[in-house]
Amino acid sequence: ATQIDPSELQELFQETSASVFRINSNVTSLERSLRCLGTSNDTQELQDALHATQQETNKTITTSTKAIKQLSEVVRGSSRVEFCLPKQQERLQLDRLKNQLSDAIQRYGAVQKKIAEKSKALLPTGQRSSKQQSPRTPFSDLPDDEKIFNGGDGTWQKQSQEQALLSEITEEDLEAIRQREEAIQQIE
Repeated sequence: ATQIDPSELQELFQETSASVFRINSNVTSLERSLRCLGTSNDTQELQDALHATQQETNKTITTSTKAIKQLSEVVRGSSRVEFCLPKQQERLQLDRLKNQLSDAIQRYGAVQKKIAEKSKALLPTGQRSSKQQSPRTPFSDLPDDEKIFNGGDGTWQKQSQEQALLSEITEEDLEAIRQREEAIQQIE
């Protein structure tokens, strides 16, 4: 680990604390947006803002987790100049920040899950990604770019763009959840 002076250490604590605040602020914004889904206020702008806020929050969580890891190495190790804050105070500050970040990540995960569930529930039945509800088209009638093998039942089916988009969103959400769980594990 590298040496870090007291002012740099405090700056890193402050930046990480500001990031935790930003995550919590974004969660509050997402909760407001969630209440608008499926109402007359549910517009493309709302959807775009929701997506942008989720992307920003994912990035903030990633940088915050890295910062916590760096702070842990500095505070727990001997890689700092000894005339800074007493070690006990730094450890308490680090533990408090870890707990705040963990709580913020869990809050974010819960609201993101609710958004995904509500978004999926709002899709018309025909657009939900379900093999049983998909209409079958003879393989020879499908254009090449629409031939998608349908797993175990040995049939081919046409898959609409909406279903593909829903699958992408679901996979993206699952990946974000996996990243948050890893971040929580690293913090603990």
